[in-house]
Amino acid sequence: MITIRPISMEDREHFHQLVQSNKERLLDFFPITIEKAATPEVAEESIQMYSLLASKKELYVMTINNQGNLIGLIFLKNIDTKTSKCEIAYFIDKNEEGKGITSMAVQQALDKAFNELGLNKVYCRVSPNNTASNKVAIKNGFKLEGVLKQEFRIDNGTLIDLNYYGRFRNN
Repeated sequence: MITIRPISMEDREHFHQLVQSNKERLLDFFPITIEKAATPEVAEESIQMYSLLASKKELYVMTINNQGNLIGLIFLKNIDTKTSKCEIAYFIDKNEEGKGITSMAVQQALDKAFNELGLNKVYCRVSPNNTASNKVAIKNGFKLEGVLKQEFRIDNGTLIDLNYYGRFRNN
């Protein structure tokens, strides 16, 4: 069974291991997460910070779990209460890709964003080359609103375009 829940101190080791074992894949789009899970001690400090930010309703970091095992993360970030929207970002362990797990987890995160946080819109920015993430967005009812040109600098310094998807509460 796929579930999401707020990251907690008990996830310290698994958070560190998940990020380190997927470091190569995460380098371009999750460099801060790599830093936040560099060691188990840094991971613990990061989880404390994530909990504080969640209590202030500024950032939500949630674990994706399959039968109790931490296999990915979902972030609700850049929360803008004035326009009632936030950005969603997600990744899953390389060994769990292609099973529909991320799509199920994103659906649960959307439920939280719309029903618990009362937001009107969730958006995501996805590399046009990331076929799997584009499929997850479309499968969850996101609509392509446009392509942001030279929007993001990846690890090697190259500026890349990003697909900008939006999903409204009443899609």
